[in-house]
Amino acid sequence: MIRDRGNIKWNAMMLPEHVKMLREWREKDRCEERPVLDEWALQDLNEQLIAACANHCEVELKIWQNRRIFKAAGKIAELDGKRRICTFEDGRAFPFESICGITVME
Repeated sequence: MIRDRGNIKWNAMMLPEHVKMLREWREKDRCEERPVLDEWALQDLNEQLIAACANHCEVELKIWQNRRIFKAAGKIAELDGKRRICTFEDGRAFPFESICGITVME
């Protein structure tokens, strides 16, 4: 069985500038573009948020933050229209602009 050291053996032959550029390229490659929601998708998202808050349902939100999408699950405690924030019962809060999807768990 061949046990190769991978990129470790090539780092000695690379200039520090190249190593830095490769790390930046990898980091940029992991980033995701912000999903663009049309008017219909925003309206549907709004209706589902209101219904989930009124019925005290468990939801899973898709949140776009720091150029990545992650999922947050919980029950919605409050939808604050003035501050434009969705707050979970455990205290986590997300701005409406960062929410790009919702799944209602039943």
